[in-house]
Amino acid sequence: MDCPTFAEWPEEITGDLAWTGADFEPNTDAFTDYLSSQDIAELNAAVKHFQGKTYPCHELTLVFPTGLGLARGHADPTTFPLSQTLADRLKKVTDHVYNGRGFHRIRGINPSAYTEEERVILYAGITSYVADQRARNIDHIRDRSRAQLSRKLNPLELAKPMTFHTDIDVGDMVSLFVQSTPLEGGDQYLAPIASIYNDLMKRDPEVLRILSENWYWERVHRPGPDQTITRTFNRPVIGFHNNQLQINMAVTFLGANPAIPFSPDAPQLTPERIAALNRVQEAATRVNLRIVPQAGDLLFINNFAVLHARAGFVDSPDDVWNQRYIMRLWLHDSHKGWESAPVLQRKLDETFDLSPAEKAYWTKDEMDKVAPGMRIKQMGISSSPDHD
Repeated sequence: MDCPTFAEWPEEITGDLAWTGADFEPNTDAFTDYLSSQDIAELNAAVKHFQGKTYPCHELTLVFPTGLGLARGHADPTTFPLSQTLADRLKKVTDHVYNGRGFHRIRGINPSAYTEEERVILYAGITSYVADQRARNIDHIRDRSRAQLSRKLNPLELAKPMTFHTDIDVGDMVSLFVQSTPLEGGDQYLAPIASIYNDLMKRDPEVLRILSENWYWERVHRPGPDQTITRTFNRPVIGFHNNQLQINMAVTFLGANPAIPFSPDAPQLTPERIAALNRVQEAATRVNLRIVPQAGDLLFINNFAVLHARAGFVDSPDDVWNQRYIMRLWLHDSHKGWESAPVLQRKLDETFDLSPAEKAYWTKDEMDKVAPGMRIKQMGISSSPDHD
């Protein structure tokens, strides 16, 4: 169902994506896959296989005398081998994200047992079983305010709360790999657009009509070293495609973040549209599921159907294992993934356009050495901000 006009939209959306937090809060095991010691042993053996080292895996000792000599972007089922049983479990995550509730969690990894490089290889290897396309680079998300950097920090780099949003113009799946958690706060919140839609259809359906209109968007893009241009779009925030409601929303790119203003000549948001964005946040808060992260968690989210938000947090001043640090990688599966709703006009040609050897699957320390002005395609890095 591609509904060209708001008048044709359904009174209610049903199905697996029309959940609320109350459906899962009594039983978080319903969306969690726990890794056993055998699973961890397999993953460790796969990491060592990629690195070319000897590693005992229960009754087997796998010996790889020399490294594979591959860039980390080459970590995939052929170079990061797992048993068919574990591989099939990871592939089920794809179904949960695309054809089920829209999210899934894997729990049981101990990040402190690995080096930084091993954690990147582990992350790249696991995600290769979930989706066959992975983005240009792995992001390293944490509070950067203590680093005394000379540049202005993005909201993603601060310990402040983040409102409900999707990552803009990237893959249809967001994956997050929790490396460590803060002293306080940092909880994750998920809210499906189907349930937000149902809530607003009952309370204030005019909001949905406003979201279906064309909005003015601005996004900064880096085409080359220390170069920036502003791209503009006119497109809706929500739309239907293949019987599914999709959303593409982050208030920064809609002109509703005072900390990141639009160009001086950009059209101003009307009070009506500001109110509509506020109503979405209120509805998301009513239906959301709170997820308390643990170090080692892998969270997979349908980025076209489920909004995510984050609570503010407080890090330890000196203990890195009590500081919030998350790796992020955008994914898309060419067999089961969603097609982007044409009406939303997502620009998706710059996320999965690099070969495995060109991708910047770097460690945190390696990424920190690259100046922001150099974080461009030629370096294997996404060259546009993606959310609030």
